[in-house]
Amino acid sequence: MSFILQEVNDGKPSMKSWKDIGFEIEITKDESPTLRLLESLSPDKPHGESMHHSGGASIETTHLYGSVAAAVLSKIDNPHFVVVGLGLGYIEMNIAREALLRGKSVGLITSYESIPELREFFYLWLHDQVQEFSPEVLQVYEDVLMHVLKGTEISPQELKSFLKKHFVKLEDIHGALHEDIQFVSRYHGFFYDAFSGKTHPHLWGEEFLNRMLREASTENSMLSTYAVKGALKRALQAQGFVYTERAGFFSKRGSTLGTKGFLVS
Repeated sequence: MSFILQEVNDGKPSMKSWKDIGFEIEITKDESPTLRLLESLSPDKPHGESMHHSGGASIETTHLYGSVAAAVLSKIDNPHFVVVGLGLGYIEMNIAREALLRGKSVGLITSYESIPELREFFYLWLHDQVQEFSPEVLQVYEDVLMHVLKGTEISPQELKSFLKKHFVKLEDIHGALHEDIQFVSRYHGFFYDAFSGKTHPHLWGEEFLNRMLREASTENSMLSTYAVKGALKRALQAQGFVYTERAGFFSKRGSTLGTKGFLVS
């Protein structure tokens, strides 16, 4: 049975809601939606972790990742991007928007998401297989797309068609980025948007970060993330990146940019 279907009392399948997969919708200050975990992983926090800052999910994504996608696309032909944390697909849509604005192609987008339903939700929405989508789920993806395209002349179908070429099959959206992963390519852009270290500790471990950057970066690469961590700084520097602590989004204290090769600004 499809991940997005669940059995109900009469035996007929019913579409899963956000609550069914452990999330609630949060509307951020720029009016764009994000997802928040229903349950907190920390006993001292009353709410679960959110995928974005409350100051604005769409603006934050453009600030951290869209701007870096634009920088890579301006210098690299057919770049490869890897996204750790598909979520609602904000980063993938930002990559597509920046490529379309420049009339550029993208060689590869590799996305990792540990929650099966989020992979399937995004895939089915992207391929317009939404006949039985839960209305609340469908509306969120439509709202995300509207915010990503705001201020451009790109049509929704144009952006979706761009991404369909990269996610032809559901299996093209990868599962969890586990510790023993074998990377499928080398990348010019790393967008590291995984949940915090409390949720996925190994993703923020220095050993794993070193291996990822060593095995999966090109001579000219950029990494962007909302996080500021000593292990990340050390791994970037050990693998030949120039580490820069940037201003954080809204009230966050900082964010990280790593650059290597001629992508160094």
